[in-house]
Amino acid sequence: MSSAKIIKDRNEENNSKFTTRIIDIFVIAILCIFPLAVTDKYYNILQTKYYFYIGSVCLVSFVILISAFVEHKKIKKFIFDFQWKAFVKRFTITDISLLIFLLTAIISTICSDYVYESFWGNEGRFSGLFLLGLYGIAYFLVTRLGKFRDWYLDVFLGANMIVCLFGITDYFKMDILHFKADMIESQKFIFTSTIGNINTYTALVGMVVAVAAVLFSIEKVWKRKLYYYIYMVIGFFALIMGISDNAYLSLAALFGLLPLFLFKDKKGIKNYMIIIATFFSVIQSIDWINDVMGEKVYGIDSAFSIIVNYKGLIWIVIGLWLIISIWYVAEYRRKEQHDLKNNFMCYVWFGFIIIAIIVFIYVLYDVNVNGNVERYGALKGYLLFDDDWGTHRGYIWRNAMECFSDFSPIKKLIGFGPDTFGIILLDKTQNNIYGEIYDTAHNEYIHYLLTVGIVGVTSYIIYLCSFIVNGVRICKKNPMVIAIVMAVICYSVQAFVNLNLPIATPIMWMLLMLGELKCREVKLKEE
Repeated sequence: MSSAKIIKDRNEENNSKFTTRIIDIFVIAILCIFPLAVTDKYYNILQTKYYFYIGSVCLVSFVILISAFVEHKKIKKFIFDFQWKAFVKRFTITDISLLIFLLTAIISTICSDYVYESFWGNEGRFSGLFLLGLYGIAYFLVTRLGKFRDWYLDVFLGANMIVCLFGITDYFKMDILHFKADMIESQKFIFTSTIGNINTYTALVGMVVAVAAVLFSIEKVWKRKLYYYIYMVIGFFALIMGISDNAYLSLAALFGLLPLFLFKDKKGIKNYMIIIATFFSVIQSIDWINDVMGEKVYGIDSAFSIIVNYKGLIWIVIGLWLIISIWYVAEYRRKEQHDLKNNFMCYVWFGFIIIAIIVFIYVLYDVNVNGNVERYGALKGYLLFDDDWGTHRGYIWRNAMECFSDFSPIKKLIGFGPDTFGIILLDKTQNNIYGEIYDTAHNEYIHYLLTVGIVGVTSYIIYLCSFIVNGVRICKKNPMVIAIVMAVICYSVQAFVNLNLPIATPIMWMLLMLGELKCREVKLKEE
């Protein structure tokens, strides 16, 4: 090989390394610094994180663009050697569905009666076309120019442990950051850590717990396994002490779906039992803390209170740890371990999930159609869908769907305009009995249905689902991807009752980008 050829190859390698390092910095900024970014307590926390994300995407785009112009010969070579068929072939369903989602948002904005508001989202929560476009730019920058690093998830957990610890101390009314000093007492429990609203906080922590639990399950080196276990325990405490019902949806998704991945061998079943035993132990510990500290803590006023108030909880905890201890002792005495993989238990658990879903649907029917509300005791408040359900979410959803039914056929397809939900419902819900203003649906999918229409929400759901399917397919070759898949699932499930905000949502998008990046790398190796 000639010296000129060697120099050329090294230059291209250096350029590639420079680009991937820029992406590394961008990933760290969003996963680690972004959750902690605060400027003026909770007064402008949404604006602070929104501008942080804008600045991060614009800066990384600018740096990469400048580096491309500096290497103009490389651009010329790319243009002249461009192969359209190969380019299109590498586009995944996830890529295509995202492009359709963004194109729908563009058309929706252009056709909206409120173009300015649709573009900036200033009448909502800043989730207009501009922010959606930034999500799209970041997605293609990361998935095309990045290189997946195993330590991404480690730094994500490490940084967000700080968020969790601040949330835990807020539960104890310590207010270490002094963010609540000027707030009235009745509002203090609604805001926590460096995130703000407890619903958004638990959306983020739900993803943290999912990543920690999966990494704990798949890790073989005991020191690293211990680290992930500690992260998981802190995450459980933070999630439950967040005092938001959104948390139980994330946990239901995690505990319900994780066995489909873990139950392929005995080690996976044992790890799952440890996770469950740890979760109930954390709840029992919080119950003891509440009894001892009384007024010094906020207390549990959510779905978790049903578990906390169960008198036999301590025996469940003791029983689980006793089974796990016996299992470890038996394995130690046996010495020789033959842990063959078998999907039988996965199929059994899948059947259990199907039965649970059928029972749940029947219970909903029994409560809301047959009127058997009192039959379900403390759960009736979660099962009966009326205007008061979910802190008036029932009222918002009912009015939202009534507004949607009045849309023209075109509006039903492309929506009223990104993040114009508040404008849509303004006249219909003004002077409502709750005295509230609704600028979001508190349901990401209904929100998208009204703002970007049937095409928009369908393409968004396909975007999420196609990534999950891709991640599951390659998890055998890289189990770490399942941690990202579970985080995205946990976010997507709680999104049925939560807001789409540029606080927790950018974290989900970034994790999805990294998961898709890893999927692409695995496929390229196979080619």
